[in-house]
Amino acid sequence: MNCLTQRQLIAYMEDRLTLVNKRNVESHLDHCTHCQHQLEQWIDELHQTEETMWEDSLSANMEQKIIQMLSPHPVRVLNPAIPSNQPPAWKQRSITIMKRMTIAAAALTVVVSGGMLVSPTFASYVHAAFTNSPIGKADPVAPVSNSFLQQIADKGIAQAAKNGFAQSVNVSATDQGLTFTVHEVVADPLRISIAASLNDKNGKPLDSFMSEMVRRSNREPLITIKDKQGNILTPSEEKNAQYPNNPWHVSMYAEQGVMNLDRELRSYFDDISKVPDELIVEFNIKQLDDIKGNWKLSVPVDMKKAKAAMKTHEINKAYTTPQGLKLNVKQITFAPSGVEMVIDRTLAPSEKNAYSYELVDEKGKVVAAWDSTSIIHEASKRNNLINDVKWDHTQSTESGARDFHYFYPIDESQNLTFKLGSVYTEESAKLNAKLDTNRLEKKEVITAEDQGDQFTFKEYQKDPNAVVDVEGYDGHYRMNDDGTATKLEGYHLAFEATLSPDAAAMGPYQYWTITDETGKKYEDIEYLIDKTEYENDRAIFGGTIFLENLTTLPKQLIITSENRMVEHKNVEWEVPIYAGK
Repeated sequence: MNCLTQRQLIAYMEDRLTLVNKRNVESHLDHCTHCQHQLEQWIDELHQTEETMWEDSLSANMEQKIIQMLSPHPVRVLNPAIPSNQPPAWKQRSITIMKRMTIAAAALTVVVSGGMLVSPTFASYVHAAFTNSPIGKADPVAPVSNSFLQQIADKGIAQAAKNGFAQSVNVSATDQGLTFTVHEVVADPLRISIAASLNDKNGKPLDSFMSEMVRRSNREPLITIKDKQGNILTPSEEKNAQYPNNPWHVSMYAEQGVMNLDRELRSYFDDISKVPDELIVEFNIKQLDDIKGNWKLSVPVDMKKAKAAMKTHEINKAYTTPQGLKLNVKQITFAPSGVEMVIDRTLAPSEKNAYSYELVDEKGKVVAAWDSTSIIHEASKRNNLINDVKWDHTQSTESGARDFHYFYPIDESQNLTFKLGSVYTEESAKLNAKLDTNRLEKKEVITAEDQGDQFTFKEYQKDPNAVVDVEGYDGHYRMNDDGTATKLEGYHLAFEATLSPDAAAMGPYQYWTITDETGKKYEDIEYLIDKTEYENDRAIFGGTIFLENLTTLPKQLIITSENRMVEHKNVEWEVPIYAGK
């Protein structure tokens, strides 16, 4: 090969060469001191020009526009072409100047019109671009033109993908004629979403991996998350998890032939600022349905662009409700895929207390709302809530508890006001329902009432037309680890509860104690709820009580409760929490 022309060198520096041509150029540079000298001389000229390029300032939001124009890794040439711990001097300098050139190209029109804004946000992004290299030997991410996640993921992930945060991956592993492929990733410090597929030897999409992923008998983690040093990252509450794959939410989209795997990332880090710039998601699949094999691959995830786009605003507005509940609205974080609200409560997390609130924009529109997860769907005030963030939303603190709530993206240009809605408190109750089993066996209905809450109990009657989960079992059963079902013996008692308007729309049975006339307490109890309604401010529950291993009925079953949940509506407190742009 003859010495490189200036056009070839420029094309190489601007990363416009094909992979094959780029490797040929680098191979020549490794052995040709003349071309190395030409390249370094050209770099020196660019470096001198570069030092005088950035002087004036831009509008306040231009830095984010520039950052959004850049891929998480500005150029693909960051991966060394030769195996070496330290690249040659010509290559190290060319890598550095290429990063600078990429940023310069993205901001060129800005420089011509007004110069470059020197800000902490943009400076941190540029510093990250200059000092970090991609994970392993995989090519750094590039913008995704036809994003799977923009089509199949929830609206928060889809919006992040649309805004340029989708990272193209396309890594695969093949064994036993089956190919598992990860196509793309969207990740920010709040959560991660992955588009993947499983195909047979003919390229036909399969959904076997989805069933394997969520199977409760799988005790080995199929997916692990690591930092770039190879350290496994695990939230403290998952270190000894019996089913380590449960935090991953999996959905299959047959029409596109892909599946969506996502989970939260927030529980990995007590401080969002501690999220690494780079993560590695490792898949280690050893069995797909009945087929044993080895499908192992690593997915590099670049977090720098998402971290640069994320903004956290401190609020620290406190209020004590008339019921004694102390709330401190701590902070709000805007991330590419969603919004996080952090609220402290000063009551202990073991105490039964909860609340609802709204986030309202300057036009009075409710853009998001939170309500207790214990409230039934029909009565819930939740709005714009991300439902698939599977982790403990409440953590213990020295003074009580800290709550984390997640919403789909909210327009940051609007002013936001926090409006407290209802407060739920645990109050005393005096339910005492004495159920004569002889009357129950005669098909009689027995009623009881406490503070406006009305209850009816009767012997359970099997519905011959009922749809059952497991064929052959229309009663109660337990699923075994091998996928089989075991029928459980016991006594079923049907009930219905209509709560008073002041009662919270939460299951009252959570407080029930069941004994017999001798004082014997029944511990092995499950409630199978098949009816939840909300009419005229009254919650209605229906279902069966299952007393396992109760084969001989006592004379009486006595249901008592010393507590109930009460809703205090329209607690009036509101406070501005965010001033839009």
